[in-house]
Amino acid sequence: MLKTFLVEDEVVIREMIKKMIPWEQYGFELAGEAADGEMALPLILKSKPDLLITDIKMPFMDGLTLCRLVKKELPDIRIVILSGYDDFNYAKQAISIGVEDYLLKPITKNAFIERLEEIHNRYEHEKTQREYYEKFRLEMQEYEKNASRDFFETLVRADSDLAELYRRADKLNLDIVAEAYNILIFTPDTSEGNYNSYEECSDWEAEVQDKINTYFLNHPVAILFRHQVFSYAILVKGQKDTIEKNTEECVKAIQDIMDQTEERTDWFIAVGKSADRLSMLGHSYRTAVRANSFRYLYDGHILDYQSLEAQKENPSDSRREDSVQLRNVNINALNPAILQKFLSSGLAEEVDDFIRDYFNAIGQEPMGSLVFRNYVVLNVRFSVLSFLKKLGCDDSEISGQEMENIMDETGKTIEAAVAYCGKILKKAIALRDENAGDKNRSVLKLAVDFIDHNYMDEEISLNKAAHVANVSANHFSALFSQNMGQTFTEYLTDLRMSKAKELLRCTAMRSSEIAGEVGYKDAHYFSYLFKKTQGMTPSEYRKMRGEA
Repeated sequence: MLKTFLVEDEVVIREMIKKMIPWEQYGFELAGEAADGEMALPLILKSKPDLLITDIKMPFMDGLTLCRLVKKELPDIRIVILSGYDDFNYAKQAISIGVEDYLLKPITKNAFIERLEEIHNRYEHEKTQREYYEKFRLEMQEYEKNASRDFFETLVRADSDLAELYRRADKLNLDIVAEAYNILIFTPDTSEGNYNSYEECSDWEAEVQDKINTYFLNHPVAILFRHQVFSYAILVKGQKDTIEKNTEECVKAIQDIMDQTEERTDWFIAVGKSADRLSMLGHSYRTAVRANSFRYLYDGHILDYQSLEAQKENPSDSRREDSVQLRNVNINALNPAILQKFLSSGLAEEVDDFIRDYFNAIGQEPMGSLVFRNYVVLNVRFSVLSFLKKLGCDDSEISGQEMENIMDETGKTIEAAVAYCGKILKKAIALRDENAGDKNRSVLKLAVDFIDHNYMDEEISLNKAAHVANVSANHFSALFSQNMGQTFTEYLTDLRMSKAKELLRCTAMRSSEIAGEVGYKDAHYFSYLFKKTQGMTPSEYRKMRGEA
């Protein structure tokens, strides 16, 4: 419905217009009226109608003045002037300032309805175009996001070629030139369930993601990248004397966003060690990853690599307000929940660091006792078996080992106990990932089958595919890109382009017809996307194939 506001100083004419048009039948809602421009202006600015119908000659404030003021505040509003023949020059002036149309008095019902239908059709067409180009804009953002994710992986590799890095950054419109850098790793949630369920748990994740994206999109000294399925990496830039301040600002911004979310859940920011040149960024990334691996054993949300290293060197130092402290060894270090949490969301490459830190948290002195060490090892083993049982995984490789043999193996030294616990944790994570992989494959098969059979539907979307697969959209998006090696949008576009090339090769259909056949109602958009992805226009591709 188009909200409509009517301004006419003659009561008889105003009432006649209101009654002679079946507004709702033609897609309009009469949302307000006034006798002159002065009375109408505040009401219009408050109700923000889609269409203003106004007389030109009125007391106090005429129609032209009203149109100028309304257009200034509501530039997208449509305006129809009611004009007598002797007001025609006024009407021409009104059209020059952006009036949609004019109607000459006396007004007939049929002429009025015909003009309203034209206005409504134009409005719907323009609305559809806006929605379509917004979809196009979002798809382009999706391309850039995935390309920048790949770029980040190259950025933090030790063997990266600097000239190539700058070239790729320029192509992606990423400014990576700075005196100093740092890496943050942000994990919105590490609660158990990431690998074991598909509950509708991501409404708050979507909220967080939108706020994080918005903040970093407008932040001049930080660039946001997707890190892993459930985490982000942030490249912080600055001068050598400002990099620490810039890093703290980014951490504080994320902390504020998380504090504002209604969902109260675990979240972590791992802060790496700053680097004073781009070629050293890999080291900064590795220190952030190292700090991130401490998240299972420490209180708080912010894990600063340098603070953690300083604590290890000076464990008796007093608690700093902004540092993360070890949990109470007597209670929390032996809490099975720590192990369950790591088993739920930890990575295989984090096991060695985790288990070493876990034993250190308990303390070297108590671990020197054979009886206590056996207790710790059994605690780890029982936690692993309990976790695997909950998943329904085959635990025979771990449960089948004789207890006496385990005690003999782990009782020799602390290092032997650490090695055994690390081994069974890695095995458990491998089984967990295999189990999750089976579920992921089932989810993805449903989604891919749906896409493959409906790619020509212009309304197909990630949300629809996620609904078919019976998972949340945010979770599906992460799973799809992680397991398929490309985003949903990239997969759909590749499929459509492949079908388009087949039609270009094998039929005489026009490009505009092919666009409709593969799911694009806008032929210009199809041609643009074809050239962007294939390196040539559809006509150039067809000509090339004809010459081959």
